[in-house]
Amino acid sequence: MVHKILKLVGPMHVVGGLLLFMSAFLPSAQVAIASLVNLPAGQEFSPFFVAILGPTIASWGVLFSAVVTQFYAAPSPGLWKALVLSVAIWAPLDTGLCLYFDVYGGAAVNTVVVVVLFGLLASVRSLAYPSGETRA
Repeated sequence: MVHKILKLVGPMHVVGGLLLFMSAFLPSAQVAIASLVNLPAGQEFSPFFVAILGPTIASWGVLFSAVVTQFYAAPSPGLWKALVLSVAIWAPLDTGLCLYFDVYGGAAVNTVVVVVLFGLLASVRSLAYPSGETRA
């Protein structure tokens, strides 16, 4: 089950990223995203910056998928660490920006996603370190 969930993380990011990109061409989607983000007073919504994040998010999903696929094909400490590092870099920076700009909903979603991802990655750690060793 963990395998299936981890394999979905990347494709979900690809789909989400492509949908964000497409929002540039759909004014109704821009309005919906602006209301979902619920920016505090004084913060302007930028359809361009939302849409331009789409390709980055989609490409992160492709890369995450590739590393997950390789990890399950040939588990190694290096691949496991790459998966952990991808979340460890994204999570505090993205969440920090959400908190800095008072986008508390984004910070809450990030927290749930991080807990789930780290839980999934912790549960497959033994594939990378079958003898319990922590050295790479």
